[in-house]
Amino acid sequence: MPEPGGPRPGQQTITLSKVLLVEGENERRFFHALLDRLGAHDAIQIINYQGKDRLREHLRMLPTLRGYAALDSLGVTRDADQFAATAFQSVCGSLDNAKLGVPDQTMLATQGRPRVSVFILPDCSNPGMLETLCLSAVECDPAMPCVDEYIRCLEDTAYMPPKNPDKARAHTFLASRTNPVLRVGEAAQAGHWQLDSPVFDPLKSFLQAL
Repeated sequence: MPEPGGPRPGQQTITLSKVLLVEGENERRFFHALLDRLGAHDAIQIINYQGKDRLREHLRMLPTLRGYAALDSLGVTRDADQFAATAFQSVCGSLDNAKLGVPDQTMLATQGRPRVSVFILPDCSNPGMLETLCLSAVECDPAMPCVDEYIRCLEDTAYMPPKNPDKARAHTFLASRTNPVLRVGEAAQAGHWQLDSPVFDPLKSFLQAL
């Protein structure tokens, strides 16, 4: 489902020569914060494609957008969910359907114009999502044992295992911060995910290569 208030495909305008497509609003805010950390916030345009089920639609519309002729580099990100390889194949299928370049592997750009590259969160190989990557950056935070104990209590005592453990752990961790209602992307902008952690280095390299 599209996110409320999000632009539909065809309503975007490409304003920079480098574009990053991200899965949702949390991702848009997170990548904005990460690009700020890299000093590249004004070098890459971030477009939220409003969920993996709409990626194919957005990619098909991309060449029709105003400003597309100036596009040099396109990056696409997506959560791995259960299988990183399956997620990558899905993205490649959508790129091929849109008659865009299809990379041979993650983080490796195609030839031609625009160059196309893909990053599957959290690290292009393991299952998970943006929250998985963010949690790995704060695994030594003093709050994490409390977070894990809470999740264990839900599972063992309340018999209510979280449907998505990484999302549950991420939101529980953020509940320990000064502002407990921040979402994952907002937390990145607030500095809660320790964006200088080396766990983000592969993702930073991907962005710098765009």
